[in-house]
Amino acid sequence: MSDRLKSSKEIAMEKLDRMVGEETRTLTDHQKQRIAEIKRDYEAKVAEKKIMLAGCKELVDELQKLHQERERKIEAVYREAQGNT
Repeated sequence: MSDRLKSSKEIAMEKLDRMVGEETRTLTDHQKQRIAEIKRDYEAKVAEKKIMLAGCKELVDELQKLHQERERKIEAVYREAQGNT
């Protein structure tokens, strides 16, 4: 076992790989665009939180919440892709 902690993204992707299998995770162009849009939206939200909460102890918690929301939305697109195959 590695001494390095895994990110929530790594954990989610491992879980998804176990649930789905690599061959069924093919995304349509529309799904790829949705994922890119989710990533852009959350990059903007993170930047906004960093500005608004600079120096506040709540910043880390808020960034973590945003990261988790982002990963849930991306995972939902992958689940949708699984259902469409």
